[in-house]
Amino acid sequence: MTTKATEKIIDALTQLVEGFAELQEKLEEDYDPDVETESDDDDTESDEEEGATGIEEAIVTEIKAAVEAVIENEDCAPEDLASIVSALTGALEEIDPEVFSHGEAEEDEEEDEEEYEEEDEDFDEDYDEDEDDEDEDEDEEEEEEEEEEDDED
Repeated sequence: MTTKATEKIIDALTQLVEGFAELQEKLEEDYDPDVETESDDDDTESDEEEGATGIEEAIVTEIKAAVEAVIENEDCAPEDLASIVSALTGALEEIDPEVFSHGEAEEDEEEDEEEYEEEDEDFDEDYDEDEDDEDEDEDEEEEEEEEEEDDED
């Protein structure tokens, strides 16, 4: 990549980071759970969760609007932006392989716990290893009887 192109990308990424931080700060002020509302104090935990969700949704909405504006005003195809995001994602993963695994690790742990719980449901607490031995012994006896009957014929 040429030096001039690299400098443009660095400037653009710097502006993106600064703009994102400003947007996030403004939205946090708008959705601040510490601000007194008409709701009861008992709902503070759910208000904080709703505030966080509201911020995330607002960020997505604002980013979507910005992407649409770039696509329309800059005559840029969505595929072009997707390739940029893909390259950025690849670069970030090379710099820090665990950069995207934080949320996934929690999801994986939850899935593992769910699988473990499902396995527990199938687990026979009254299971006795002797039960299998008895079943095998009965099967062997039946086979021997069948062989004896065949021999007699």
